[in-house]
Amino acid sequence: MHHGTSPSGSGEGAAAADWARLSEALSAFKQRLADIEFGALRAGREVDEATVRAVVVLFLELIRLLNESTGDGSSHPRAVRKDLGRRVQVELLPYILLGKLFERMHTKPRGYAGDYLTIHQMYENRPQGVGRLGPLMDRCILEVPTIVAVRNRRGLLAREVRRELQAHPDRPVRVTSLACGPAQELFDIYEELEDPSRLRSTGIDIDFQALAFVAERRDDAGLRKYMGLEQSNLVYLAQGRSTLTLPPQDLIYSIGLIDYFDDELVVQLMNYAYQLLAPGGRLILGNFHPRNIGKALADHVLDWELVHRTEADMDRLYGASAFGRPCSRVVFEELGINLFAECIKERTGGG
Repeated sequence: MHHGTSPSGSGEGAAAADWARLSEALSAFKQRLADIEFGALRAGREVDEATVRAVVVLFLELIRLLNESTGDGSSHPRAVRKDLGRRVQVELLPYILLGKLFERMHTKPRGYAGDYLTIHQMYENRPQGVGRLGPLMDRCILEVPTIVAVRNRRGLLAREVRRELQAHPDRPVRVTSLACGPAQELFDIYEELEDPSRLRSTGIDIDFQALAFVAERRDDAGLRKYMGLEQSNLVYLAQGRSTLTLPPQDLIYSIGLIDYFDDELVVQLMNYAYQLLAPGGRLILGNFHPRNIGKALADHVLDWELVHRTEADMDRLYGASAFGRPCSRVVFEELGINLFAECIKERTGGG
């Protein structure tokens, strides 16, 4: 792996070769979109599933090439990777703006890419957008493995809440979601519970719009007594700059939070959660794994840069925190792109 730019010779040649490959993939993708647009116009009909699949395949191939040439495994210097990524972004932008979800990820109306409505739209998995090509672009982004992994997280966390309920059949279980977003996994559990008082959940989020979105669903479902919502800045809570009083919790989790934080802040958050947990309680933190094939797309095309971490990274962070030891277990969603690292607060001694 070589670093540093070489004004002539291999470095520049390799970058040119990578751009040629990317350019070819972009051309094939855009040509296919044009063919669909003109073909559908002439035929006056909807785009059939086989045609949609062919476009998605071309897009996923483009994402793979982008990750190869501009991702963390690329031998190009950072400046070259950024330049290649930017050029792909410029080429794709007119098409990105046509898809409803894709456009939202690009414009970030709440100030960051993974806001509650973006995540909700990923869960809904309903491609929408402008004209014939908009829904097609949404279909492309919804099938990127990174986004499929986001959808998978919902089921994984619901399973963890279920585990907690099964472990304590004789009393209510207390669960807190940090940066809860749309809190879909909690609604999934409440829907299957015969007695909603079994689950006392708290959702914490900084975004009042996210909480209003959840509150409306909660109230419509008659869950107001069982589901608490707190508007709070988790960075401030982790750093002791603000406080929140909660009874001891059985399970605290975050689905997509710590990928935005540096190591120091993650350890502070772990310490905060440790204090909130009942003895024997579990903290589960989700994080993207470096295996994420869509990382270059997020970094360069969507300006959605996240910290990716391995199992070893999570062991190290838990070890440096009040938990003082490695993960008790690490689970992955089906694609292996999102890891969930669990640590248990010991029942005796410390804390």
